[in-house]
Amino acid sequence: MNTLKVEGEKGRTFVIDLEESLQKRYEMVRELTLSSKPRVEICAKYGYTRKTGNEYLRAWREKGWEGLMDKPRGPKAKSKRTQEVERRIVDMRFKNPEKDMYNIAKTLKSEGYEISARSVARVLSEHGITLKKRRSYPRE
Repeated sequence: MNTLKVEGEKGRTFVIDLEESLQKRYEMVRELTLSSKPRVEICAKYGYTRKTGNEYLRAWREKGWEGLMDKPRGPKAKSKRTQEVERRIVDMRFKNPEKDMYNIAKTLKSEGYEISARSVARVLSEHGITLKKRRSYPRE
């Protein structure tokens, strides 16, 4: 277990679990607020840069506990690539093998689907049906 001992008021010692990010951030913010030590030193003790420490301090002052919580990661918006769109792309490619990703994307847009040509290419690649056109060179 990764822990840190912190001296509190009146000589009391507190043990902080550094694996628990919320507790670690709170203790750092508390120490930044109460201590006269340099901020760089305090932040480094908790494994953060001075800049990140200041960001958490500001977040604590503005939002309290919510400001110290982990932020959700990953896409902010729902994917436009539904199973229906993927099926449509694959069907279009098999029915019209001469269509490239740009033509398929254009057709889908005319049908009301918002999808880029690059997304069409990704779907085709994931299904293993990409077709790179080869140039034919005259043999010498």
